[in-house]
Amino acid sequence: MSVTITIRARLKGDAGSIKKIHDEVTGATKEMARQAGDISHVVYLNPMDQREFLGIDVWQSAEQAQAFAGTPQIQEFFGNMFEGAPEVKIWTESGWNKW
Repeated sequence: MSVTITIRARLKGDAGSIKKIHDEVTGATKEMARQAGDISHVVYLNPMDQREFLGIDVWQSAEQAQAFAGTPQIQEFFGNMFEGAPEVKIWTESGWNKW
């Protein structure tokens, strides 16, 4: 069963400079992430505070997401982007009504 992973963190710098880091790394690792089980990747910024980051990824499994996030390349990426460790949570579909 697929899982949704949320990543909340404070960006190390202004959104423009961190976007450059994000886009370079995700551009280079997109195929690797897909092969590892990543189905989708979406990023949001708080309009009131552009350094407040929310990433939402859908993975084929929690184990695949954890294995990928634990690689040295991704750990370095997080270190370059975020102040401190991001808050990472795993979510599963509730089966409740949605629209």
